[in-house]
Formats: sequence, structure tokens, C-alpha cells
Amino acid sequence: MNMMPIPQNYKNSVDWILGAYTDAGVTFPNGFQKDAIQNAVGARKTNKWKGWNCDISYVENRCGRFVVVEDSGTTGLTGKNTPGQVVNQMMAEGKVLPPEERLSRFTSLFNSGGNTTGGGLYGAGKSVYSVASEEYTYYFDSLREDGMYVANVNACGQVMETALEDDEARKFISEKTGMSAKTTVGTRVIIVSPKAELSDSILNGNIIPYIQESWWLIIQRLSDDASISVNRVPVLVPPDIKKTPRAYELQNPESYVAGHKVKHFGLYVFEDGNNIWSGISYYRKGMKIGEIAIKDIPKKVEGKFWGYIEVDELWEEELSDIEDKVHFGVSKGKRNTITYQNMKNYCNGKFRANMIEWGFIKDRESEDRKLKDELKAIADELQDLFDKLEFEDLGKGPQKADFDIRWQDICYPEEDTERVTSGDEIAFSVRIKSSYTVDKRFDYKLTVVDPENGSVISQIDAGKVMVHSNTVHRMDFVHMVSKDNSRQFAENRIVLSVKVVGSGKEKTKVLPYFYDFDKPDNSRQTVGLTLHECLFPVQGSRRVNFGESVRKVCWKIENKRNHTLHYKLNASVHNASDKTCPKIADVVSLTGEIAPFEDAVTPYVEEIVFDRDTYEPYLSEGTLELRARLIANEDDLLYEKGDKITVYYFKIFLNTDEKNGKSDSFNIELAKAPDRFERAWRISGNGRTITLNIGHVAYLNLAEYPDIQHDYLREQMMKQYVLLYLDEGKYDIFGEDFVDLEPQEAVDKVLQKVESVYYESLK
Repeated sequence: MNMMPIPQNYKNSVDWILGAYTDAGVTFPNGFQKDAIQNAVGARKTNKWKGWNCDISYVENRCGRFVVVEDSGTTGLTGKNTPGQVVNQMMAEGKVLPPEERLSRFTSLFNSGGNTTGGGLYGAGKSVYSVASEEYTYYFDSLREDGMYVANVNACGQVMETALEDDEARKFISEKTGMSAKTTVGTRVIIVSPKAELSDSILNGNIIPYIQESWWLIIQRLSDDASISVNRVPVLVPPDIKKTPRAYELQNPESYVAGHKVKHFGLYVFEDGNNIWSGISYYRKGMKIGEIAIKDIPKKVEGKFWGYIEVDELWEEELSDIEDKVHFGVSKGKRNTITYQNMKNYCNGKFRANMIEWGFIKDRESEDRKLKDELKAIADELQDLFDKLEFEDLGKGPQKADFDIRWQDICYPEEDTERVTSGDEIAFSVRIKSSYTVDKRFDYKLTVVDPENGSVISQIDAGKVMVHSNTVHRMDFVHMVSKDNSRQFAENRIVLSVKVVGSGKEKTKVLPYFYDFDKPDNSRQTVGLTLHECLFPVQGSRRVNFGESVRKVCWKIENKRNHTLHYKLNASVHNASDKTCPKIADVVSLTGEIAPFEDAVTPYVEEIVFDRDTYEPYLSEGTLELRARLIANEDDLLYEKGDKITVYYFKIFLNTDEKNGKSDSFNIELAKAPDRFERAWRISGNGRTITLNIGHVAYLNLAEYPDIQHDYLREQMMKQYVLLYLDEGKYDIFGEDFVDLEPQEAVDKVLQKVESVYYESLK
């Protein structure tokens, strides 16, 4: 039985492309450039662009009018020169030609696919060349990697049984098109009698903006020896497409849902309407596909913004499954798929967040954030002012304490237990160490406190002592337990409270004992670890650059138990810009022991150098973490050797300023407290904070005068900043012998300092 292919009308078989372009709302030249360039993109051997070129030109000669699409730096039409009948039979049997058989695949009509380096899958493909011709005819030739030159023709669906080769092919192309054979490895398509709409757009350059919008992502990534060109003139990315103060670009890939990532996202608003593109488009393998539906667009930016999104390969594969045939958007009925909705929701979320940030959409949370940014700028300005006035730097991050207190030589009646009975004596010493640059007087108080309600049961001692600059003062005590000074059958605590005279700065230490009562086993979490000292290249900044170092790094370990702590401390630097925080380098491993209810500062790590060779493979700029881990080094009643006791993480910023600004002497908080009479207040010490009451009637009365409101907040912050120096015992700024002044004189000195700083700030 003789069989034959089903008869078909070739023109009708390819004319669907014209309808698809119309349905997508695009012109034929726009659709043509995308499919033609995509064919060249997909013909690359790898994902690299080196030496790759694609040119669309109009040619008119003795043989007629032509549109030529030529690529180079591609594979060319590789594979066997298989007869057409054999290919037809294979297709009739449901077989698919492998990707390397590019010649046979190009010659046959519906045998496409295998595209791994471009965005095309089973779209218009080479059929676009037929519909571009008034005669549905195009010639094609190729110089292959193996040196063979081949040529053929598709004349309204009719092709030569096998492609012509070498000299025969050269003669054929010359006679039919008036052109020389192709001399660079790649493929050329020569379209006969091109549609006027297409040839006109190439001649007058109207096709160029279509190419720019579809391929700008790839154009900007091309090397110097690569290009997309029209009439041999390279197409460039339009200048100033991102030049606007309202610009946002995603700095690092961002995970979204189901493990999918957004690689790039950009949004650009041109309030003057000078944007050449509009809407937010999604790109796949560097090619614009379609626009994302954006909702809640403020009237001020309608038609005045453009943006783009690129996602990871897995997400791209899912999106390719729902595209229309000509890569101009999502197929009808597939916009509700989760893969498109996820992308749409991401873009809408980013769009709204930026509209709020830029003030096009009012949002209370955003307004508060803007106010905080404004206050941060004020804080930076005040920090500069205080520097110029030569105020001592309050500093930030870990610093040596101005003074330190601790227990020493604690002796309970019975070893390894804090249980006592009437008549027992607890012996201990108190040590006050001053790091002040001047002599200081300290108030101290030793009391017995009921931990259940905080009430004082009895007082052991109280008084004042003078501690000279950078010296240690020691006092010895013995507490005899009785029913008169302690609560029986309960826990009692000896509380040491030490305060700098004339300052609100106070420190306490606690020493527990159990009066005719067994101690509950709840003391496991009673070892503290903090970073005690760390000197940066610039005082007051946690930034380090390549080649710089931090010095004099040490940690403070507090043993708040009645057992000697045998510890091991391991420290390392990690990449905190990566959410997995991988370790970059080990810093130190230390061992030691700390007596009960005492603390110790570890030996110094003299220097941690951030050299380029070690750190650049992980990050060129971003956040690091100096991580310290405290581990039990011997078995005791609470820990087994190797148990993790506690950790302390500390952020360092590599080649970048801190995320929260350059001056960090204090944090800024906002409070809406209309019933509170204070306009501002502060917290000193660790977590130093200035709080501004934006619910106060004095602030609200200035709501119609933002400039005056700004000055009001600035003055309040400045006053609290000065008072922080008072709170933290930095009296030098208030004059000599400040601590010896009578209360009224001291108040006058503080007020004078506030007024003088305010006066200087207005200059």
C-alpha cells in the first residue's frame, strides 16, 4: 500500500503567526524581531555571549528585495544532510530529530525544540521567515563548524530533497540572491520580497526600539565582540532609561515561595513622564515576554513608570509552560496558575512598598519610618556637632566599662552548696575597679533581699568610698545568718549595689544563699558571655575594609554559680550576608577556669585581619559575624565536658557602612504618649536610647509647620543627648569639680551646657 503525507495548505499552516501577533497586540515588525533574534540566541553553543552576533538587514540588488537575518558565533546547521523523505517518514512515525541534527530540523516544518540557550521552545520558530515574505519564500545558508557550507530554499513549503553543499551551494546562493556565500560560522536567512511593513521598519529604524525593549538585558551583558545589529549598526541600550531619583533595584537575589528566587527586579518612576517604556515586564532568558498586571497605581505615576523582573531557572521553566506561542505573554486561561500569580504578587508587593516609600501612597507605618529616617539624619548631624565641640565620644558597640564590681573569695560554710543555717557565716570580698580618668566617689550598699517580692530584709553595710583613677578598691565582709536578718526556709540574696556619686549610673551583683532550705536545681543558665572589648580602625564605627583589622578583642565570662567553671571558648568569623552564615575563618580557641560567683576577661586576641584573599571568595562587602561559643571543658554538677553553655554574636561590616547610619551613640525610638508630660526621655548604658514623644501636644501643635516640627525634634534630641553624658558620669563637659557642686549649682551648669550646645548648633 502506497502512503503519502496528508495534503496541506502551507500558507494556512504558517499564517497563524500573523493572528497570534494581532492577538498579542503587537505589530508584525515587533513580533518578527523577537522570534528572529530568539532563533539566533537559541543557536549559541553555550550560555556565553563571547563572539555572538545577530544582524537584521534590508538588501536590494539585481535579484530583488530581501530581508536578511544572519547570526555568527553559533553552531551553524550541523548534522547529516538527510533527505527530506527520510525526515518526513521519521516524523510520521513520531520520531524526533536530536538537537545536533540542526540542518534536518531547520529544513523540516514542525520539527523544533531542543533549545537550551534561548527563550524559544515550540513557538513561531523559523515559520516567521515564511510569513515575512510576500511569496512565502526564503533562502538559507550556513557555514558549519566542520567547514562545510550548505544552502537550501523554502519556497512556500517546498524544499530541495537535500541541501546543496560547498561550491554548488555557493553558486546557488549567488544566482538566486545575488549575495556572496556566508563566511562566518553560523546561519543566514534571506527572505524574498519581504512585507513592506517589515522592510520599512528596518530602513527607517522603527524596529530598533522594539529590539531595545525586548533585549536590553542581553544587550547590556554583551562583550565588545558581540552585538545585536540592524543594517550592521549595533543596537545599544537607550541612554538614561534608569536615570531618575525614583529608582529601586533588588541588590541580591531574594527567595519568594516554594524555593523560587527572584534574581533581578527594578522599578523606575519618571514624574516628568520621560520614560520610554511603561509597565512592569517579566523577562525569560534575557527576552521580554509580557507585562505584569499591577493594581492600585497612584494617579501621579500612571504611565510614568517601568520595571522588570527576572526569576530563577526553575521558575522560568514553569513560566515557559504557560506562555503564548509567540512569547508575548501568558496564554489565555493560564493567568490564574500559581506560578504566574506568585510573580504577579511579588511585583505588586514591591510596587506598593516603593510607592509608599516614595510618598505616592500614604501609609502610617511608612510615615513613621520616614520620621525615623529624618531623626537618624538629625542624630548624625548632632554627632558631628558634638565631635566639633570635642565632647568625649559616648561610643557604640562593646567598650570597657567605666567601673566594674565583682565578688571575690566567696566562702560558704559548706563546699559546693549554698545551704546555710542559723549561726553560719558567709565570708566574701567586694572589689570596685574604676576605669575613669579622674578619681571618683562611689556609694555602696549591701542588703539582704527577699527574691520573691524584692523587699529588703536587712542591711549588712553601706557607705561611700573614693576610688582613684584606674585602681581597684577591695572591702572584706562576713555575714552571719540569723532569723533577724534573713528569711528562714527560703532563698535569700545578698545584693551589692554600687553607684557613682552624682550620677544615675549603678551596678549590682547578687549572691544567693538558702536558709534551712535546699536550693532548687534551676541554675543551669547562669553563665554569661559578652564581648568586652574590640577596637576598630575608626572609633565609633564597626566598619572594616580589606587589609584592615580589629584589635584587642576579648570576652567577659560571668560564672554566677557556686561551682568552678572549666571552660573552652572558640571564636570564628562567619558570613552573615548569607542566611546560612557559613564560617570563613577560625579566630581563637581559649581555655580557663573561673571561681564561683566571679567573672573573668579572656586574654586579648591582639588582631583579626580581614585580608582580601581570605574573605573575598565569600563576599566583597556586607555583614560579618564574630561568633564566640562557650563550651564546658570538664564535667561538673551542671555540665558534661563538651556541652555548649552559651554563645555571643557580634556584627562587623566589611567594606560597607553600618546599616543604621554612621553615628550610633544612641538609638532613636518614637512614642505616642499624649498623657505623658515629658516631651522626650532617655535610657543610658547598654541599649542607650533617646525616645521622642510624638503624641505630646507641643509636637502636635506644630503639625502644620513641618520645618518648625523638625527643629523642635532636633532640640529635644540634643537636650537628651547632653543629659546622657550626665547619666553616664562623663562630667568633664560640665566643668571641673562638677561632682563637688551644690545641687543648684550643678543644675545651672547642666542648663548652661544645654543652652551653649544649642547656640553652637544654630551657627
